[in-house]
Amino acid sequence: VDALGTALQNLRLCVGRADLDIAEMVSAPYAAGLATLVEDERELGSIIVDMGGGSTGMAVFVEGQLLHTAQVLMGGNHVTTDLARMLTTTVNHAERLKTLYGNTQTSPDDERELLPVPQIGEDEHQITKVPRSMVISYIRPRLEETFELVKQKLEQSGLERVAGTRVVLTGGASQL
Repeated sequence: VDALGTALQNLRLCVGRADLDIAEMVSAPYAAGLATLVEDERELGSIIVDMGGGSTGMAVFVEGQLLHTAQVLMGGNHVTTDLARMLTTTVNHAERLKTLYGNTQTSPDDERELLPVPQIGEDEHQITKVPRSMVISYIRPRLEETFELVKQKLEQSGLERVAGTRVVLTGGASQL
């Protein structure tokens, strides 16, 4: 696993200033794999996709060992920003919409379910209503793009065959 030496040194200094010691440093996808995969999943081959706010990490486990990690600079915050821009609402409200109503699968009721969206620069009592299907139509392409980038990283590693077919999603953005 590669990391910038200056970034690691800065982290050590910050932790040291808080009178704490670092016992060990591990990559986030590796830690996510240890925390979420059961022993059989690590042994038989699994891909863990850790979907965070600012990035999505990936780790490949085979025969109980970590074989590869990669990072994609796209995460849940990108979905939130997309919603805020497309719906011209605040980032806080976009996050709320994503959390409460976000999904990637549509249902027949989504067109009829109207969600309140306060507009930036308007009075507080002026609220636009948008169908839930519109929110989903902004979320889905961003997540598809994220998974395409993860797939490219896996293909570049040359491990797509040995990694198995088990993919485990974890992290806050995986709840979508």
